[in-house]
Amino acid sequence: MKYIFVILVLWTNILSAFDPHDLATLKDEGDCPKCDLSYADLSSMDLSMSDFSDANLSHADLTNALAHKADFTHADLSYAIFKGSNIKGASFVKAVLKKVDFTEARIWKGNFTHAKIDHCDFSGAALGSAIFDDNNVTNSTFADAILYKTVFHKNVIGAPR
Repeated sequence: MKYIFVILVLWTNILSAFDPHDLATLKDEGDCPKCDLSYADLSSMDLSMSDFSDANLSHADLTNALAHKADFTHADLSYAIFKGSNIKGASFVKAVLKKVDFTEARIWKGNFTHAKIDHCDFSGAALGSAIFDDNNVTNSTFADAILYKTVFHKNVIGAPR
């Protein structure tokens, strides 16, 4: 029984860890489309103009990261942390955003078109000129967020007023 438990713990750790080769690719090339960076610590990194399209960034820590014009199209960002990050002009088109922490992030001109947004926290975030289209933000928090010129198209459910 003890061996089964040890094997289960090891297998769980293997499944939940990012691919070290993918992290090396990101650091060397600045891009990492289709990479597995789940649970990776990317905090305070300069990820500007990086391509993360179709990547797995679930549970990744991007606290205080600089990611101007980063491309998160189709990326899985479930449970990611962007607290205090500067991600102006980033694309979150068709991204999975489940329980993402965007508190106090600067996301000017962020594009959230067709993103699957569920229980995200945008408290204190700067979302000026951001675009939301075909989203359901009913369960998300926008307390004290800056929404200057932010566009919530008619097909956005639960848009803040």
